[in-house]
Amino acid sequence: MVFLHYLSAVRLLRQVEEAKARALYADVIEALEAQCTDVDVDWPGNELNIVIQLSTDGDQFVAITGRTSLPWHDDRSGLGGWKAVHIDNSYGTAKVIYDTTTPEGDPAGDMSLEPLADEVASYVNGWRAEYGT
Repeated sequence: MVFLHYLSAVRLLRQVEEAKARALYADVIEALEAQCTDVDVDWPGNELNIVIQLSTDGDQFVAITGRTSLPWHDDRSGLGGWKAVHIDNSYGTAKVIYDTTTPEGDPAGDMSLEPLADEVASYVNGWRAEYGT
């Protein structure tokens, strides 16, 4: 019975985390959703990514992060720019499609949403047109 309570608590915490993530990155998600579909958030480990699914099997997607991941802070002060990478788990490859990140300790790179959304949407929509998904 304790195990079921633990799972319920984990599920509830996950929902709270998702709500917090969506609120913190709502403008990024909104800018992307204005131009393409299947925008979501994902937590690999303790990192937060914005993802756009390209294939129904989940093997193809675009992951959008700041530096190496969106940190779990109440603001974006540690991001240092945006990076969008096409992950192809079918072949184990990754292709950078947008990157304004800067190294840790350097001033933040370009955090503008319009260039990020334009570049990512152009890539995603072009990929979908070519591969029919």
